[in-house]
Amino acid sequence: MDDALERIAKHLAEQEAREKAEWDALPENEKQRICKERDKKYEKEQREKLIESWKKKGIPERYYDAEFENWIADTPKKKNAIEKAVTAWEDNLFLAGNNGTGKTYLAMCLTKKGATYREAADIFREIKADFDHEQEILDYYGNRKLLIIDEVGRQNKKELSDFEKNVFFEIVNRRWNNCLPTTLIANMSVKEAANLLGAAILDRLRPVFVHFDWESMRGGMK
Repeated sequence: MDDALERIAKHLAEQEAREKAEWDALPENEKQRICKERDKKYEKEQREKLIESWKKKGIPERYYDAEFENWIADTPKKKNAIEKAVTAWEDNLFLAGNNGTGKTYLAMCLTKKGATYREAADIFREIKADFDHEQEILDYYGNRKLLIIDEVGRQNKKELSDFEKNVFFEIVNRRWNNCLPTTLIANMSVKEAANLLGAAILDRLRPVFVHFDWESMRGGMK
């Protein structure tokens, strides 16, 4: 047994020596080329792993390059928006404002850091498709470290259905009891959001409203 192990060790040592000799014999420019190719291959593999993890988190291709450092805070209001966004792990937020002003972009940056992102309609559809497991679904969303719900009131800005109100309340109430932060996003004014959600939900959330009342930023991110 010992002789076999010695033979294997000797073989590996000889193979390593040959490979080192072959590498040392290469011209310097060839060594640099091989190193660059290895680095590119490694970077590509790491990028592919990241993209796969982003897909599982629901991050679409459009936001693969979304990063906080790419947010152009060229006005005091935009600077305030990103400063508030990074506090989402501690505070309840409501990102309210016009289309294309960067609300979802900041949500994607948070999602890359570990937040759970869903559009409101997707949550409603998920429960409707499996009422037998409604409580498990509600518990899941009630226990995420940070839950971001986008497109609140997209279908009807004036009023949620009784089912939608109940779902919102159940999720928010679970998160309130669990002392977990929630971020809501909507293309509406603060007043419209308050009327839509109602006192019971807002009383539990008591969110910091962040106003996105500037022109569309689409195409303006780095």
